[in-house]
Amino acid sequence: MTTQPDHGPADTATVRAVYRDAVVVDGSVDPLMDGTYLERLSASGVTAINWTVCDPWADFAPAVEQIVRGVRLIEDHPDRLLLVRSTSDIRHARATGRVGVILGPQNALPCEAGGFAFDVLHALGVRILQLTYNERNAFGDGAAERQDGGLTDAGRRAIRAMNRVGMVVDLSHCGDRTTLEAIELSATPPVVTHANSRTLHPSPRNKTDEQLRALAARGGVIGLTLWSPMLGYARQATIGDWIRQVAYVADLIGIEYVGIGTDQSEGTPRASWAHDYGAGGRYPTITGPMGDWYDYDTRFAAGGGSASDMPRIAESLAELRLTETELRGVLGENFVRVFDSAWIT
Repeated sequence: MTTQPDHGPADTATVRAVYRDAVVVDGSVDPLMDGTYLERLSASGVTAINWTVCDPWADFAPAVEQIVRGVRLIEDHPDRLLLVRSTSDIRHARATGRVGVILGPQNALPCEAGGFAFDVLHALGVRILQLTYNERNAFGDGAAERQDGGLTDAGRRAIRAMNRVGMVVDLSHCGDRTTLEAIELSATPPVVTHANSRTLHPSPRNKTDEQLRALAARGGVIGLTLWSPMLGYARQATIGDWIRQVAYVADLIGIEYVGIGTDQSEGTPRASWAHDYGAGGRYPTITGPMGDWYDYDTRFAAGGGSASDMPRIAESLAELRLTETELRGVLGENFVRVFDSAWIT
């Protein structure tokens, strides 16, 4: 599919028309992949998702088991899903009316087993790998760590291994120094699949202007997210709050480095969500400042917590009066550009 010529700023009707024809990529989702979710996903118009296929606290053996189960789930739904190993698979998913599934674990913890683990995960289909989760691992510090030690020597080897096998380096949950040092080191453009601007909202999970500028300078992309703790503390956020993030980041680094990474987690059990991500959960520096309004049902911006909301999220971009090329970039082509440069086929 070729990019359509620009026809000036896109209004709501134009956004709807472009969305129906565009490659739409959600840079991060962590749903329960059950039948009802797959129905919503198939009807959403999304072309490809980056799926958190395994538990972020899983080491090598359980992570491999969960990834294999994820691949089998995709194979069990050939009419709806397609495992993405290359950007041509994303285009093929779009052409055949399926959703391409990119396997994207949110922690390189399984690879602490040894350098061979990067090859194993890549062979299984992993194409995006987050260097750290919120905690420190052997490779660097996460965003919830009080210390900010940056990349370890093992982390430097890990990035070189990801570059070698053809995985995109994801820095969403990394600490500040780890983020900047990884951006500088990676031979291919890294990504932040789900975060926002810390200038607009001071969550430690959000990225500084310095990090965003460095990411863009290397050709990377940030997927701006609708998760409430990364949009505001005082009240449930709106899609308008998310649009303000898009406008700010686009003005700072350029719209060609902006994507969508909703971080939607449909079907997550309430009890496990409260334990991990509730206001009193395991990450007090990230979710502790949230107000009493914050709970399972308000964990995303209003109208932005489901795959069914993606057309509405896209329509909100009309407020920014983007050209059609810019709009297609934000919807998915910006991410695809990075994938094309990093994935080895």
